[in-house]
Amino acid sequence: DLPPVDLPPVDLPPVDLPPGPRLGWLQAARYVAAPHPMLRAAAARHGDVFTIRTARRCVMTGKPALVRQIFSAPVDQYAVNAEAGPRRVLGANGMAQLSGRALRRDRRLLLPNFQGAALTSLAGMMRDAALEVAESWTPGQTVLMREAALAIALDIILRTVFGADTPDQRATFRAALRDFDHAFTRPGFLLLSALHVEQEWLPPFRRFATARGRLEALLRQAIARARLDGPARGDVLGRLVAARHEDGSAMSDAALVDNLITTAIAGHETSVVSLCWALHWLHDTPDCLARLLDELAPLGPDPDPLAVTSLPYLDAVVREVLRLWPAVTDVNRVLAKPMQLGGFEIPAGMTVAAAAAILHHDPELYPEPDRFRPERFLKNRFAPWEYIPFGGGERMCPGAQFSIFELKLLLGVLLARCRFTALAPGDPRPKRVGFLISPRAGVPLRYEGRR
Repeated sequence: DLPPVDLPPVDLPPVDLPPGPRLGWLQAARYVAAPHPMLRAAAARHGDVFTIRTARRCVMTGKPALVRQIFSAPVDQYAVNAEAGPRRVLGANGMAQLSGRALRRDRRLLLPNFQGAALTSLAGMMRDAALEVAESWTPGQTVLMREAALAIALDIILRTVFGADTPDQRATFRAALRDFDHAFTRPGFLLLSALHVEQEWLPPFRRFATARGRLEALLRQAIARARLDGPARGDVLGRLVAARHEDGSAMSDAALVDNLITTAIAGHETSVVSLCWALHWLHDTPDCLARLLDELAPLGPDPDPLAVTSLPYLDAVVREVLRLWPAVTDVNRVLAKPMQLGGFEIPAGMTVAAAAAILHHDPELYPEPDRFRPERFLKNRFAPWEYIPFGGGERMCPGAQFSIFELKLLLGVLLARCRFTALAPGDPRPKRVGFLISPRAGVPLRYEGRR
């Protein structure tokens, strides 16, 4: 096993790369604004593998066989992405900046806290967070689901992961996370990062550094409390500070902070956007909503959360939402050594990318790919290189199971309890929110009361 290899971004010499669109600076701007149509148009014009400028210059594919090759490459094929943008947001000590043995070592410590029995123990906290928000609605009220979902998802992260178990702690964390979120989702911050501008004195970067510093300080306080309280608290942070590597050592505070920030970004925003898309598609496809309500009905208006998460059609609905609007538009890997991909030799230092935005719209895999058809996930099982909403390979998002479990639970609990009417039916205009794409209007629904 080889140690991690850090390769700084460099201007590579001209090589025979796959063809692709020109005007790299314009591609970066289009990628920030609307990545899905941009990537699919490039694939339609240039073929199975092409070179494009997104947040970086990369060789991209949405072809299943080539996606499989990217995800199954040996551990020493890839280096750490040493660009300033990811490091600025995610920090230098979390799993995003590890590879090889160090990555697998920390994944072994982190992964069990976001799957299996750990999820079962968190289900009650997730349900309570959803019901507290729902209880504040009155019949006839217009609910902007993006705002409601944000309140629910933030509370879930604070309770289940950060261990903020008092109203004051949650209020302080909530304010810090929202400042952090606003700082890195501003168009100026995103565009400067995509263009690899690194002058930290620029206002978008200064605002972000202030917001991240405040959040980091709160997380260090939470880590100290968790060490005093011990793992009996039941939240993810309590178990993480008690966990030990095979040599008996604990994860450092710096690594805990960066991994918790990564979890917050990947966790609550993914949940917010996915819940919005799910409620939009269900209310825009009455047959699908009726089928899901029929499946939920035997569980009653206050269903057991574990019974909800085991429902097959609900699972298919969630997976179809993540197919249409995956949490990860394209999964990037920096090459530590050359790779043969699609008949081209891609040099070390270059980035290769597997594009969910292309793969998930392959009509050979997904007939009528633009339609919301959850039943496709009841009839078919898709390979890990055919369905990649959370990436793949050894860098697959460690919170993938957590995200699917949470989305199923929230969707099931809310629809079992609440009746809604869509106020903005039809094809929604998408909008970038941070790293994700959300319905622009935020999915306004009229709350009609309890079932």
